[in-house]
Amino acid sequence: MRIVIIGAGQIGSSLAAALVANGHSIVIVERDSRVCSEGAAKINAMFICGDGTNVQTLTEAETDKADVFVALSERDQDNLVACQLAARRFHVPRTIARVNNPKNESLFMRLGGVSVAVSTAGLISSLIEEKVSLEDIVTLLTFKEGQVSLVQAELGQDSPAVGKAIVDLDLPADCIVISVLRGEQVVFPRGSTVLEVGDKVLALTRTEYKNALQERL
Repeated sequence: MRIVIIGAGQIGSSLAAALVANGHSIVIVERDSRVCSEGAAKINAMFICGDGTNVQTLTEAETDKADVFVALSERDQDNLVACQLAARRFHVPRTIARVNNPKNESLFMRLGGVSVAVSTAGLISSLIEEKVSLEDIVTLLTFKEGQVSLVQAELGQDSPAVGKAIVDLDLPADCIVISVLRGEQVVFPRGSTVLEVGDKVLALTRTEYKNALQERL
């Protein structure tokens, strides 16, 4: 598939790298020229430095040829406008918008142009409500009205997962490790991948299994 992603932050970059590894054609639009340069050196994708809410920029990204359009910026209004342009002007069949403020999720769906609105739980919210520490799981995104979560955990010295292969972690059902951020590298894990201290593990899990996943990591 051809996928256009707006925003090359941690989530956008990790998603792009995973999709490239699965054989998809990726175009990333990012405002920050430095982020574009750094991303282009790490990910085999087309990077366009520009505004994802600008028609000319989206035209340059050949948005009309996209099968999926994903807006992952930190500004809800930009994500909404970008998706509306993609759907209504460029006729992209499927648009996905990151929603940083959960209160905007229903608004996004009412206004149209967004196929799927993905609610993001911010780090501050996680620290307050879930009482996580730097080595605990942080929720990055939620899907399906909170039933599925994209989470990240940084492995400390005392993590029971350090030194183990992923296949030996006895992960909960419906939980998949999708990438491991190791320093400047993005590792696409296999069952034989051995985890190390400092690894940032990104996993997709049913929300009900988050606590069990945290115990493993």
